[in-house]
Amino acid sequence: MSAATIRTGRAQLGLPRLIVLCGCLALSGLVDASSSGSSSSDLTSRTSENTQASAYPTGQSRARGAQEAMPGRPLTATFVNPGLRGERFWDMVTDTMQAAALDLNISLEVVYAERNPYLLKKLANQALESPAAPDYLLLVNEEQAASELLTIADGHDTHVVMLLNGLSREEALTHGTPGSLHPSWIGSIIPDNHTAGKRMATQLIKVAREGSPTGQLHGLALIGDTRTPASIARNTGMVVGFSQDQDVQIDRILEARWNTQDAEHLTAQYLKWVSRSSGQNDLIWAANDAMAEGAILALESAGLTPGVDVLVAGLNWSPEGISMVKDQRMLLTDGGHFMAGAWAMVMARDHADIEEWTPRTVNFPMSAITHDNVARYGPLLENPDWEAADFAAFGLQASRDDYEFDPMRVLTQMLGHQATASGLPRQAPATQRKTARSSALMDAPQ
Repeated sequence: MSAATIRTGRAQLGLPRLIVLCGCLALSGLVDASSSGSSSSDLTSRTSENTQASAYPTGQSRARGAQEAMPGRPLTATFVNPGLRGERFWDMVTDTMQAAALDLNISLEVVYAERNPYLLKKLANQALESPAAPDYLLLVNEEQAASELLTIADGHDTHVVMLLNGLSREEALTHGTPGSLHPSWIGSIIPDNHTAGKRMATQLIKVAREGSPTGQLHGLALIGDTRTPASIARNTGMVVGFSQDQDVQIDRILEARWNTQDAEHLTAQYLKWVSRSSGQNDLIWAANDAMAEGAILALESAGLTPGVDVLVAGLNWSPEGISMVKDQRMLLTDGGHFMAGAWAMVMARDHADIEEWTPRTVNFPMSAITHDNVARYGPLLENPDWEAADFAAFGLQASRDDYEFDPMRVLTQMLGHQATASGLPRQAPATQRKTARSSALMDAPQ
C-alpha cells in the first residue's frame, strides 16, 4: 500500500522521507511554528513543594496515614518538574508521584523549572550540592536538557531516575543505558508515545471512513515540539499511522507548542486556507488535549461542528479531554503516561530495598479513552482521587522478573476499590482499605 501524503504549502512528501525527517530533531521543511516567542524564566526563582503541601484541587485531600506506608527505611527524593505549577499535565505527574510517595514512605520535594532548560539544570545541581541532598533525583530530559546531569550525579551519593523523556539516540551514544556508564543512573521509565501517536491516527481514519468509505481524506496535525524524545516518538507514530491509508493527505503539520492559544490560532489560519483553496478538512490530530481544545474552539468559531464535520483526537487523559470525549466533540484522548511519576517512586523504593538491583529501562503502554469506555473510566479522571490507588502493589515481587506498569490496571484497581469500599464501614481501618485496593489490583486484567 502506498503512503499517505503529508503536505506543507506546495511541497508533497512521501512516507519514507517523512519518517527520516521525524526521526531527526526537527521536522525540516514540514513544520510551521507559531510566530510568537516563548517567555523566559528568572534563573534565580525556585518554587517547591513537598508531599505535605498538596497539589490536589480545592476540596480534595490526602488522608493516608503513616501506618499505611510500605515497610522500609524512609527515603528522600526531589523531582525537578520541567513544567509550570498549575500546568495540567505536569500537575497530573506530580499528583500521582505524591500519592505513590506517601504509599512508599518517601519524602518528596517538587521543584519547578518553568519550562526553562537552564533552570532545570540549575535546580538539579542545587539538589545534588545541597547538604541535605536527596536519596533520589527524578529528571525529565525535556528538550534534551538533563543528559549532562548524569555525569554530575556520578560524583554524589544521589541516585537518578529518568522519566517520560529518556535520552535521544545521539545522547545514548555518549551516556549509554541505565547503569552502563553512569553508576548513579538506576533506571528510566518511558511511555510508549509512538504507539499512542499511531493509534490516534488510525482511529481518526477508521471513524472518518465510516462516513466516507472512499475518496480522499484531508487533515491537520498539531504537534508540540520537535526536540523532546517523547514528542519525536509521538510525531513519528502519527506519520506511520496516517500512512496506512493511501488516500489520506495531511495538508499541514503545525507546531503549536503544547498550548490551546497557539493551536486555536494556527487551526483558524489553516481553516481559512482550506476555505480559500476550496479544499476540505476531515480530521485533526493533536499531540495533547490542550491543543485539541484549541482546534475545537477554532472549528466552532468557523461554524463547524467538532465530532460531526471534523474529527479531533487528543492526548493526556486530562479532565478537559475527558469532558470533550463525553460530549463527543473529541473522538478520543490517549494517555496514562503521567503515571510515570508514580512508577518512578516505585522504582526508587525497590532500588533501596532490593539487595542486588539491576539497572533497567521500563517501557509501559498508554491507552485511549473513547466514546466506548468514557462512561466507565471518565469519572475517575475528571476528578481523580489517587488515594484509591495502591501504587505499592506495583513493586517487584519474588514472582516478577520485571515491572508490569499499566495505567489501565490502575484505573481498574480504583474501580475495584470503589466497589469494595461501598461495602466497608465509613471508619474501616486503613489496613482494611489497603487490602481492598490490593485485592482489586490482583483482579485486574493482565
